[in-house]
Amino acid sequence: MRRMNLRDIPDDVYTALAEAAEANRQSLNAFVVDRLAEAAEVLHMSDYVASYQPPRGTGISMEDAVAAVRKVRDAS
Repeated sequence: MRRMNLRDIPDDVYTALAEAAEANRQSLNAFVVDRLAEAAEVLHMSDYVASYQPPRGTGISMEDAVAAVRKVRDAS
């Protein structure tokens, strides 16, 4: 494990993170570490998408899959 010190966090960002951590019954540190872990996964998502091969015989293209994900995401 590594340590990280964050500086110059805007007050509104700090407040939003602290409130979200409390709502999730987590310490601020645990909440921020979880969000950073999620961000790190997304950094590599483009590599996954670029290498993904849809199952054969499904008739579903990568464009179809991306459109379906966007549709659900936009509806949220």
